[in-house]
Amino acid sequence: MGLWFIVTFFGLLVFNFHQIIEPLLLQFILWISSGIYFILSWVFGGQTLAMRAWKLKLIAPYENWWFYYVRYLLISIGIIFFFIPFIWAIFNKENKFLHDLILGSEIKDVRF
Repeated sequence: MGLWFIVTFFGLLVFNFHQIIEPLLLQFILWISSGIYFILSWVFGGQTLAMRAWKLKLIAPYENWWFYYVRYLLISIGIIFFFIPFIWAIFNKENKFLHDLILGSEIKDVRF
């Protein structure tokens, strides 16, 4: 959320975006900036700030930038379709998100 506040502030200040006139452009820029944050966090360390607080780490099956792009795209599609991948994690036996099941990645507890 903090990233969105900063991006929106600079968008309004520097580029003079108007939310009422160009809402889709601002939403697209926020989606791209979130993607940059998540992808860079996963590539360099395997953890976002929230994952560090909860002591979780993303274990990728292979180290490739495309893996992280596809993961972010699948998460975005899942959010658009009513959180289906997240509901999937509650009801399957492995307790894995649908996008992690598709890509073969895991989220490990790093406390131990």
